[in-house]
Amino acid sequence: MTIRPLILLVDDDVTLLQVIAGHLHLEGFEAVLAQTAAQAIQSLQNLAISLVVVDIFMPDQDGMETIGEVRARWPSLPIIAMSGGWRTISPDTILETAKALGAQEALAKPFDRQTLVEAIRRLLPPA
Repeated sequence: MTIRPLILLVDDDVTLLQVIAGHLHLEGFEAVLAQTAAQAIQSLQNLAISLVVVDIFMPDQDGMETIGEVRARWPSLPIIAMSGGWRTISPDTILETAKALGAQEALAKPFDRQTLVEAIRRLLPPA
């Protein structure tokens, strides 16, 4: 039996989380869903997470802070930031900032399944 990598998905949009989790399952990954940064940190403390995909704009703690906390507590854990932009700030600007804070990959929403899977596979060692 092959162990499937466990991906932590963090976004306040539960529908988006479910869609991404379904896509990842089809690609051979398992997903844990978190709608808040607090849920994400709890999952990181309790589960063997292989990689984190985090949205930048969330109500309890923004993704930039979450990336900083994950990077400080789990320095080698791969992180992918995602964002659809916000008001007058372009997604590219936001995502470049996320990469400066420690995310290795950054995806502008909306993205397709293949784009996400390719980013994950670049960051995870082959099984």
